[in-house]
Amino acid sequence: MDLSTGIAVSGTAPPALDPARFAIGGATPARVLRPASREELAEALRRAAREGWRVVPWGGGVALPREAAPESYDVALDLGALDRVVEYDPEDFTLTAECGVPLATLAATLAARGQELPLEGAHAARATLGGVLAANASGPRRYRFGAPRDRILGARFALADGTIVRTGGRVVKNVAGYGIHRLLVGSRGGLAILVEASLKLAPAPEARRALIYSMGAGEIVEAARWSAFRRLEPAFVTVVGAEAARGAGLAAADAAFVVAVGLEDDRAWVERQSEVTLGALGTPPAWLAGAEVVKLASTLADLEERAAVRLSFTTARNDPAALAPLIAPGAPPALAALAAGLIFHAPAGRLHVFPRAEDAASVVATLAAHGFGLIDARGTGAIEPPLAPLVAVAELRSRIRAALDPAQTLALGARWERGAC
Repeated sequence: MDLSTGIAVSGTAPPALDPARFAIGGATPARVLRPASREELAEALRRAAREGWRVVPWGGGVALPREAAPESYDVALDLGALDRVVEYDPEDFTLTAECGVPLATLAATLAARGQELPLEGAHAARATLGGVLAANASGPRRYRFGAPRDRILGARFALADGTIVRTGGRVVKNVAGYGIHRLLVGSRGGLAILVEASLKLAPAPEARRALIYSMGAGEIVEAARWSAFRRLEPAFVTVVGAEAARGAGLAAADAAFVVAVGLEDDRAWVERQSEVTLGALGTPPAWLAGAEVVKLASTLADLEERAAVRLSFTTARNDPAALAPLIAPGAPPALAALAAGLIFHAPAGRLHVFPRAEDAASVVATLAAHGFGLIDARGTGAIEPPLAPLVAVAELRSRIRAALDPAQTLALGARWERGAC
């Protein structure tokens, strides 16, 4: 690729490569580059290293625009053209694809063979495989099917100096050596750039069903009603605040909270789980089945990406009653104000709330006292870094970054090193 013409500069860029589309936290790059092959990607990185440019890889741009601006940001590297399915082996339940392919495209390819890749990211029509892996993103089914890090078998990736490296394998039995590909999952593109990934697939379930309830705070915090779920294997049990639920078309006007219970398995087990759910929670106002359950899971994942300020927490308490500190009578005002917009994937213990920036620090401190550990913060500098690593971990992160990107070409590497990813 001729880099003198392959880089779009503000003022002369075609609309698809307008640098304004690649702003992060208000910071706009001077250049946008869209390589059409991994060789062009390597050439672009070599040029960036020579020029001292700071680079950010881009997928579908679902989350990056809301992140804090990098300290330095010169080039947006748009990976959308690297979108081929390289190898698909239905018999082995494995797939290798370039990381610019959208999740929805992969889902359609696999559905034709009765298989699925149980990775979830918000706005799957434009969220790319590489973006979901780089964020280690997941939605309501994280506990049932695992995180992206649990699905990846191997990867081809580009180091910041343009070197193309491969680790792992394309099938389970061939995976050997150091799992650098697993280290890159969750690194936000701050250590290396994922180009191609090999992943484990799953058979599509025989039956899918979702039961959708409208509940008040008192019903949710009643721990006894959730005890039956310890014997079940729901795909998801997600609590959504009224404001968020109505915005997604999931709630009636008078609902305080929506609780969505998703069941996916062989038909007999789904029926049995349905019986137990009905016994514990009663008859729901709405039922869904088949493809509608898939759409619901996607909608719940989308709700994680709807505001500039977001705090994400984890807790060992994995039933909806864990929300008592936020929604029970007498909850601190800073927490009670979050109830209408929260989303809580109970089996995975993942809570997302959307406070005002000025309230973020007090929300973190209050929830920490109730067993919620902060795992990510976005849109506020008051609690940066969101996850302060131990000294030994911080030193290890520093050494890893120095080994993979000694020139610090990848602009998001500093965030990863501080433990903010």
